[in-house]
Amino acid sequence: MNFHLFLWLLAASGRHARILLPLGVVLALLLPSSGAFFKPAAPYILAVLIGAALVRLDIGAVLKAALQPQRLIRNFAISLGLLIIVPVVFFTAAKWFGLPNHFLPLVTWYAVAPPIGTTIWMCIFLGFTAPIAMEIVVLTNLLAPFTGPYLGEYLLGAAVPISSAMLCFRLGVILGGGLLLALLAKKILGQDRIESNRHRLDGVSTLSMLAFLLPVFDGIGAMVMTSPILAMACLGLVCGLNFGSQALVFAGGRLLGRFGQFGRAVSVKAMPFPEGTRSVAVVAGNRNLGLYFAALPADPLFALFVAAYQLPLYLTPMVAGWFADRSRDA
Repeated sequence: MNFHLFLWLLAASGRHARILLPLGVVLALLLPSSGAFFKPAAPYILAVLIGAALVRLDIGAVLKAALQPQRLIRNFAISLGLLIIVPVVFFTAAKWFGLPNHFLPLVTWYAVAPPIGTTIWMCIFLGFTAPIAMEIVVLTNLLAPFTGPYLGEYLLGAAVPISSAMLCFRLGVILGGGLLLALLAKKILGQDRIESNRHRLDGVSTLSMLAFLLPVFDGIGAMVMTSPILAMACLGLVCGLNFGSQALVFAGGRLLGRFGQFGRAVSVKAMPFPEGTRSVAVVAGNRNLGLYFAALPADPLFALFVAAYQLPLYLTPMVAGWFADRSRDA
């Protein structure tokens, strides 16, 4: 293939990602099962996705800003809340409400996963406070390999199909590989060329996300046809976890807004919630389930859950925007 044609295809894929990604999900559902042929490629595709997300960030500047004492305390509190407190609360609530035991690992792996890198783009797209999203995404992804595996084992016990140390190692390799790719790209291309080729980098992300659908949706179409009730249950569960997390953060922000003024608008009215609440809501709801899909042994139920997760992920810009508008108008 002509190299210039390849670059044009990358740029076109980046510009039309909103059409290509949902279309890819539909087409992936129609594909026949390959017998887990694509599963070994998942960690490598995910590392490319992480690298493509991080290469656009000035990682040094983000970390430098995040290390300011007040912001460091805030970011660590939010990050540890997302990675430790939320999983314990969700797991306890799931058991208290009588959720079937085979669904408990799904809730747990969702809750211990760090936020997905595309939440940064979502916050920018929606006009939310992007720096706090960047800082929390970077910090949680650095902490996640050391918190998720051990907390998962603590909550699930013998139900975890792999040792915590091995899971920690696999997550670290995937996240570290993505970070290394981003740093190499920055070194080779330079920040100016990265900015001038942003559509092509978006195309790399788009094509990587489409490629990741191959292992995620492998055999899912047949599962949906044979077990439609189970598929709907997974879809309802993941939508409840994602949008429920966002709604809880918005509700908490509204509650804090009633007890204090977190800045004043031009109209001299108090803001309805602390600055960054909307970004934290988006980050809290959208977790990188793909990390655990790539690192854990193959499990058809978890694969169905991860496939169903794509729907709330793609709907987040619309739902988060609606929550923000409602909070602003209230």
